[in-house]
Amino acid sequence: MAKPPQGLLPWFIGALVVAILAPMVVVVTAPFHAPAPEWSHVYRDVLPMHLLETILLLGGTVLLTVVIGVLSAWLVAAYSFPLRGAMRWMLVLPLALPTYISAYTYASLFGATGTISLWVHDLSGFRPDIVGLPGLIVVMALVLFPYVYLPARAVFASGLREQLEAARMLGARGSRRFLRVAVPLARPAIVGGAVLVAMETLNDYGAVKYYGIRTLTTAVFRSWTGLSDLGSALRVAILLLLLVVLLLWWERRSRIHRQQATDAVPMVRQRLTGKRAALATIWCLLVLVSGFLLPAGKLLLDAFTIDRTDTWAIDLIALRNTLGIATGAAFLTLLIALFLVFILRHERKSWTHGLVRAATLGYAVPGAVIAVGVMTAAGTIDRQAGLSFTLIGTIGLLLYAFTVRFLAVAVQPLQGSLTRQHSNVDDAARMLGASPGRIFLRVNLPQLRPAILAAAMLVAIDVVKELPLTLILRPFNFNTLSTRVFEMARIEQLREAAAPALLIVLCVLPPLLFLDRQLARSEG
Repeated sequence: MAKPPQGLLPWFIGALVVAILAPMVVVVTAPFHAPAPEWSHVYRDVLPMHLLETILLLGGTVLLTVVIGVLSAWLVAAYSFPLRGAMRWMLVLPLALPTYISAYTYASLFGATGTISLWVHDLSGFRPDIVGLPGLIVVMALVLFPYVYLPARAVFASGLREQLEAARMLGARGSRRFLRVAVPLARPAIVGGAVLVAMETLNDYGAVKYYGIRTLTTAVFRSWTGLSDLGSALRVAILLLLLVVLLLWWERRSRIHRQQATDAVPMVRQRLTGKRAALATIWCLLVLVSGFLLPAGKLLLDAFTIDRTDTWAIDLIALRNTLGIATGAAFLTLLIALFLVFILRHERKSWTHGLVRAATLGYAVPGAVIAVGVMTAAGTIDRQAGLSFTLIGTIGLLLYAFTVRFLAVAVQPLQGSLTRQHSNVDDAARMLGASPGRIFLRVNLPQLRPAILAAAMLVAIDVVKELPLTLILRPFNFNTLSTRVFEMARIEQLREAAAPALLIVLCVLPPLLFLDRQLARSEG
């Protein structure tokens, strides 16, 4: 990797960071450049209920995911019971289901006209209906709890042995050791996972739209498409950004003065017998069935029992588009991420770390916010530059937006792997006259191959599942699997949406299982 001339390097990095931060800057500065003729109506009649329901959805989903994720992680890390080995990796499977797909599937089963609801009504006269705020909280928690389960499992499995042994010697029983020792020591990891859950909840559009929940994300769409007022949409996006800032502050504050255990000694699991073993197995099975097997089974049933002769070709085109976009976004994001970690490795200055940290803020921002920022910036360039072509509605603009959104996803595994490479090797190569670029290519890069593969998979998974950003920025008549599922669900063709939804799961599942296997190896 050739290093830019020293005098140009700050400018090159600065230009890259400006390009990445531009959509968020456009949103934050919206009150100064974007007229909002409907803002008074949006502020008075739209925002109050949308903000309230956003907070209720966030609070309920985060609380339930923490309960499910932490309890499941503790069981598989601290105890041995029937099916424990299978449950350890199978509890990750719900991440293969985007929240909107799980929400559609549960609605087709437990909605007012759902299969199971009608059956219950015939038997008892009572008709359950999951479509509403409480139902959506449960559905989203069942899909998103692995964001808490994975980091909590990692800490419980290999970071608490000495502390738990000390607690046992002092006479603390299982539940007390869990609540008084394990949970407080794992709090930074748990809060980090909970913040990811909150961000995924804020980013959701398909599920909240179908369940009729008014969130700030739906307010962005309503202001833009319903009221034709981009300025108001940008102002609502500012509120979304403020919520994200609060979440990041909460996550950072949870780490202050709290030392997370990192002794990396594998936990000695206690064997459960009798009723306790049965209860642990039943809990894990219940979570697995509710979070993955039930919705995935419904997708399989619908996909293979409904006539798809007329639509398979359309679904395959959407699959081709999805794989192409995911591959292109992963490649572009990896190139930029590799350059950023190269700078971090060989330009050990405070300003480089600050710029790289700023460049990776996009993952914390909901897709709808980035999309309106990208669209506004592209429209301004189109008008001011007098281009003979338009940037809006192009594949290039969509790839750019994905790069802004998921750059942090690629940087984190690369940076983590690079920090584990000893700097003495770099110093020796430098003493032999090797340039920083040559050192990176010949010494650092070969050791980064597993991290590069992991980063590419993570970006591709997120791109395949992403809905609001794709929905806003896609070219005309360009469908991905996610937009295809959304459009069919919007016209109540839930069974017909099963095939493209199942294709999403099949695209995500193999890399997800591979990544979990790598994580399990690191846990020991």
